[in-house]
Amino acid sequence: MLQHDILGVVERQVRTWSRDDAEVYAAATGGYSPAFAIPLLQHGGPQLGLTGADMTQVLHAEQSLWITKPLPPSGSAVVTKTVTDILDKGSGALVVSTWESEYARTRSSCFLKGEGGFGGERGETGKFTVPDTEPEVSFFRTTRDQALRYRETGDVNPMHHDDEFARRAGFDRPILHGLCTLGITVRGKDFTELHARFTAPVLPGDELRIEHWPTGEFRTSTRNEQVVIGWLRFSEVDSRRNSARSDHE
Repeated sequence: MLQHDILGVVERQVRTWSRDDAEVYAAATGGYSPAFAIPLLQHGGPQLGLTGADMTQVLHAEQSLWITKPLPPSGSAVVTKTVTDILDKGSGALVVSTWESEYARTRSSCFLKGEGGFGGERGETGKFTVPDTEPEVSFFRTTRDQALRYRETGDVNPMHHDDEFARRAGFDRPILHGLCTLGITVRGKDFTELHARFTAPVLPGDELRIEHWPTGEFRTSTRNEQVVIGWLRFSEVDSRRNSARSDHE
């Protein structure tokens, strides 16, 4: 059972990176983007630190990123992690954690199936939508070893490489990291802010259909099913376009 005393716990570590790390990320996601800051800050994966939880019942639900200033090609930074919320969603608990550094801030929400009903606050549920206009569409065929390649960025969740673990989690075989799918979705984009919700799993080998709108919204699907939806804020886009989304900030 999840230990709720992790709420408010603060951890600090120094993260160091090089050009090679950025190249590993680009190779795993089909191209570089500021989203490289997510695995850099959340090294090991968003699921780490969920003391007492059955890790086969943990799903990455949402991810946010705010870029404070561009990452240099190599460097180091003090990263502070805090478990900021444990929300009661009824069928499960949603654990929200943040990582902060001088270069970027990230927020990850993990859904723990079967851990709800403890009488806590439910919290608000943000809405993700896409415009009615035609998007720019691209396709990306993942490889059977895509999850193993993304694992090299530091995300060690066995859900993505251990057959038996994946079966106990309810999958026929290991699934692709949500952050890998997200990285593929936003590869080559230059943005200062990102928010995304993961809605279905991707299997290594799936072809992704990726949609982008000029106003920053995006959606990725596979096998006729949406797998991730979200939006980007570009530095050149009037921030008033996203004022209605302030509940994510």
